[in-house]
Amino acid sequence: MRRFIRSERLREAALASGVAEEFAKLYVAGDDASGAAEVARRLRSHGLLISLAYLPRSDDEAETPEKLGEALGALGDAADGAELSVKPSSLGIRTDAASAAARLADLCQAAAERGSVVTLEMQGIDHYQATIDLWQAAVSSHASLGLTLPADIRRAERDVARLAPDGARLRLCVGSYPVPPSLGYRTEREKFRALVRTLRLTMENGGYAMLASHHPTVIAIAQDLARRNGVGRDGFEFQMFHGVRPLEQRRLTDVGYRSRTYLPFGPAWFEYLTTKVAARPRSAFSYLRAVADKR
Repeated sequence: MRRFIRSERLREAALASGVAEEFAKLYVAGDDASGAAEVARRLRSHGLLISLAYLPRSDDEAETPEKLGEALGALGDAADGAELSVKPSSLGIRTDAASAAARLADLCQAAAERGSVVTLEMQGIDHYQATIDLWQAAVSSHASLGLTLPADIRRAERDVARLAPDGARLRLCVGSYPVPPSLGYRTEREKFRALVRTLRLTMENGGYAMLASHHPTVIAIAQDLARRNGVGRDGFEFQMFHGVRPLEQRRLTDVGYRSRTYLPFGPAWFEYLTTKVAARPRSAFSYLRAVADKR
């Protein structure tokens, strides 16, 4: 199914018919800063926090910090409290760690000037330690800098236990990158339990947990852990993808929790869209039917 969803033949049909653009509105905030700002302001009007992420073409990753800065500018006053989510590769970590650190520092400074924060994403096991090193080098000057720790990587629990006591902002999730069996958990049950353990460790040790999960049981467990550890509703947050469980995102903010929507935008919106559609069978069926109906 995933191979077919991403096939060139289907891509051409979806783009020609306009179906791709229609479906993209469910998951992506357009291809430029103005489109992202428009969607972001609408979400903010519902009480949701936002996390902006740029979707570059693979050969244009270096433009990511600039494009995120443009989005902040387009947001205006709505930039206050926003998060910028950035991949280490877009900072150049694979070629020059020192240059990546400088770009990250500049992005953190630009975000701070508008009342926003930055969170580093984690791009798999190959760059795991380099990403932590990059984060640690910057967080001493930019204390609000967040770090993503995928719980399906076994060492993540040790890193949470080490970093949380300093009040670190930790985005906890199950990663989307493959992990060798010797370094990660294999079954969904193991990953689920590991995510809960990292969440518990963060809350018990004074870290700021950002739970990036749509799983109803994990969300319920997070609320229970917060109560048991005396963590207020403003002492952690839920993070979910734009277009996924939108009513739950609204419900959480309506009852007083911090709920943040991960809001991607940029020229690689189609590639992102097909990834999301292929991952959800019901959406995939609707997408294929819409393409067929409009041919």
